[in-house]
Amino acid sequence: MIPLYIDAQAVSLRIDEHSLVIEDKKANKEIGRFEPRQFPWDSILIQRPNGFITFAAINWLVQHNVNVTMLNWRGNVLAQILPEGPMSNEVKLAQYQFYLDRQKRLSIAKSIIQAKEQRQQELLAGLSKSYPVRAPAVPPFSEARSQDLVYLRNHEARYASVYFGQLERICRQLGFEFRGRQSMDHNQAAPDFVNCILNYSYSLLQTYVRRAINSVGLDATMPFLHEMSPSRGLVFDLMEMWRINSDYSVIQTMEKLNAKDKNHRLTDSFEAILSKKTIDLLWQNFRSNLSLEEIILNTRRFAGFLLGKSQSLEFALKPVAVKETFETQAVKERILTKSHRELGINKSSLWYMRQRLKETGSVRLYNKTKQHFVTRSRGS
Repeated sequence: MIPLYIDAQAVSLRIDEHSLVIEDKKANKEIGRFEPRQFPWDSILIQRPNGFITFAAINWLVQHNVNVTMLNWRGNVLAQILPEGPMSNEVKLAQYQFYLDRQKRLSIAKSIIQAKEQRQQELLAGLSKSYPVRAPAVPPFSEARSQDLVYLRNHEARYASVYFGQLERICRQLGFEFRGRQSMDHNQAAPDFVNCILNYSYSLLQTYVRRAINSVGLDATMPFLHEMSPSRGLVFDLMEMWRINSDYSVIQTMEKLNAKDKNHRLTDSFEAILSKKTIDLLWQNFRSNLSLEEIILNTRRFAGFLLGKSQSLEFALKPVAVKETFETQAVKERILTKSHRELGINKSSLWYMRQRLKETGSVRLYNKTKQHFVTRSRGS
């Protein structure tokens, strides 16, 4: 998925001589003019939608298989304009039959939870190479209670609590306060930066999953793990398997930010709003960590299982490539404030690192000097 991200106070999408014209009405400038079959993106993401889109523009976008997603200032999905999905009554009927069969529904819910918890454990294991976290073992399901949907949900919630407890350590080392994900206030109207950016990343994931469901022809309202929702039940189900991609994108974004900068602001009702710089960084990381093609492939696998094309539900989930990182803000501050004796490195090496840091905002740590920062950063 290659999205065009638009953050303008007033934007318009219209057609002029068969070309799509996108304008920033507030700044009175043209963002782009695109002739038929010449649109380089497959989707448009509009932040804080104000302005207008004509019916002709909607028709142009649908004909070019481009979906439009509108987000409010919280990053929540307001609406999506999706290309027409396949007329697949067969897969929808199979989905309804599985939902009505208690044993089959529980089996799907259990598969989703197992995939999510295993991936959470794998992400923590990868992050433990750079941060003071550990990957707690996933507790086995109780055979006596595994046929209880409430039990399965509680199992997922308990491990999620442990998982986010480990992520809190990373946030603290990067200089950000994380208040956990146990409160609905934090999940929906986040007052703190970390929950706000997590919510935003999950909204990006939601746009991917919605498009995959639409392309396959499943009913987005009919879940197996979550409660039935007017438009998002199955969306929330399938999102679970890629939430770690969103989480890792958030961590990578925080690694590039200075916690002391104004990365967000609070509204009068004390809800956090991300800065444009933060959103741009998050988008960049998110796109490198997850592809729409992977989600579509697994959604097709899921549909094939419902149709009886395979006897077991198996997902082909790519592991998140966790990069060992040393360029945290804490490391950068030590380079700028500590002497070469305190750091245990050569004076010339420290001078070179400071110069590079001031010029590029980044620092290159070679294997010979990494050892002087790894133990300190993990122990801080």
